[in-house]
Amino acid sequence: MLDIILCEDNIIQKKKIEIIIKNELLNLGLDLKLVLSTDNAKDVVNYLGNNLEKNFIYFLDIDLGTKSNGVDLAKEIRNYDSRGYIIFITSHAELSFLTFKYKVQAFDYILKFDEKVLKSRIAECLIGAVKDYKNIIIRERQTISINLGNRIENFQFNEILFFETTEIDHKLRIHTIEGHYEFYGKIKDIATKLPSYFYKSHRSYIINTTKIKSFDKKNKTIYMINDEQCSISILYLKGLIKKGLT
Repeated sequence: MLDIILCEDNIIQKKKIEIIIKNELLNLGLDLKLVLSTDNAKDVVNYLGNNLEKNFIYFLDIDLGTKSNGVDLAKEIRNYDSRGYIIFITSHAELSFLTFKYKVQAFDYILKFDEKVLKSRIAECLIGAVKDYKNIIIRERQTISINLGNRIENFQFNEILFFETTEIDHKLRIHTIEGHYEFYGKIKDIATKLPSYFYKSHRSYIINTTKIKSFDKKNKTIYMINDEQCSISILYLKGLIKKGLT
């Protein structure tokens, strides 16, 4: 489940936000914990380094009063937690553009000016993050049924690396973490049964974008986490870039 991290350099504001978060967790009946509240960005990074298996909701001030700001911290967070929920709480509305400029994928942006609004917006963010996280977990547990000829097997989406066509008409190959299997079907039909994080990179490939290790734009080659290679055509290159995956 998700835990919560708060980083705010103003001690008074930090205490106020702590109280709001804890009260809203009680009011909403959410089984979440505020596991770290600090005024130091390094504390957050150190904590993440020791809790790599977890995902978090982050409440960050953009102006941390140090050489690095909240956006810099958010960029560091993304090195550890690619799908955590980053929420900026700040009185500096003019700095909001930085969250878009540096593509830190902020979940929300809240201004501090009105305490009543602050409470309401924090509650909304908590509810929204928990709902989204639960949906992700449900999707990751979902499977696709493949007829392998002598048996029908269910493959979990999060175990699939990619699908590809073979030299035989209408015969496909599914590559998973455990190995690969061949079956009859059509790429276009398979595509309709997959979550949105699967992407058709080539007329012969559908890849699980969460399993990409690296991408060679020059040679138009995608390397998966097991070092298998997939092709990407110019036709689908822009779409991959649009997803922020390259």
